[in-house]
Amino acid sequence: MTRPVRRIYGICDSASFFVPDSEPPTFARRLAALACKEEPIVCYVGAARGDNLERIAAFRNLMARVGAKPVVLELYDPPSDKADEFFEGVDIVFVDGGSTRNLLALFREWGVGDALRAAYASGVVVAGASAGLNILFEWSITDSIKTQIEPIPGLAVLKGCICVHFDVSSARVQAFWNFTGDHRMAFPAYTLDEGTAIEFQNERLKNFDSIREQAGIRKVSLSGGEIDYCAMPVRFLGQAGASGSAC
Repeated sequence: MTRPVRRIYGICDSASFFVPDSEPPTFARRLAALACKEEPIVCYVGAARGDNLERIAAFRNLMARVGAKPVVLELYDPPSDKADEFFEGVDIVFVDGGSTRNLLALFREWGVGDALRAAYASGVVVAGASAGLNILFEWSITDSIKTQIEPIPGLAVLKGCICVHFDVSSARVQAFWNFTGDHRMAFPAYTLDEGTAIEFQNERLKNFDSIREQAGIRKVSLSGGEIDYCAMPVRFLGQAGASGSAC
C-alpha cells in the first residue's frame, strides 16, 4: 500500500497568516491548497493563545476567504478525553502561535502530540505559525519566559532546530548562535525572518515562501565539525496572493 504524502507548512509569524481583509490571504490560501481538494476542513488549535475567542473568530473569517471549512479544537475546554479523535475527519491542522512552553504542556496533558503525529502519518497536513511551528521540531528558540530567550525541546516530528522571528532582535540571533555550540543542538537548523514560510514533504524540504521581498530563510548544517550557513532560494508569492500549485 502506498503511504500517504506527509506535508508540513510552517509560518514564521502569525501576523503574516492572519492578515487584514484589505490584504490577500496568501499564506492561508497556500495552506488550503496543500490539502489538494475543494473546501478542505481545517482544524484550528489556539491553545498557545489560551483559546482566544477573538482569534477563533478571525480564523473562521480567514477560512471563509480561502474557501475552507473551519473547525476548532479548544484544549481549555476539550470535547472529550479521547485525543485520538481530536483530528478525525480533518484535512489540515493549523496550530497558532503564542507561548511555546504552554502549548507543549497542554499537548502533553491531553495527549495531543501523539494524536498530531498519527494524523500527520495518515496524510493530514500539519501547519503551524511561530510557537505552532516551534513544537514540530526537536528544538526551537523561544521567549516563552519573557526574561530570557532559550532553546526548548519539542515533539520532534521534524529533525533539527527552528528559530523563528530571526530578524526581530539581536538577542534572538545571539541565542540561536550560542545554541549551535551546545551539545544538545540538533542539525539541520533553520532561521526564518518575519513574513516567510517553509514547506516539507515527507520530512524533506520542498519550498521556501515569502510575502516580504527582502525576507530570508537560512539552513544551518554541521559538516566536518564546521558550521555551514546557507541562504535558501525563497520565492516571493507577491501581493496578488498567488499560491502556486501544491499537488
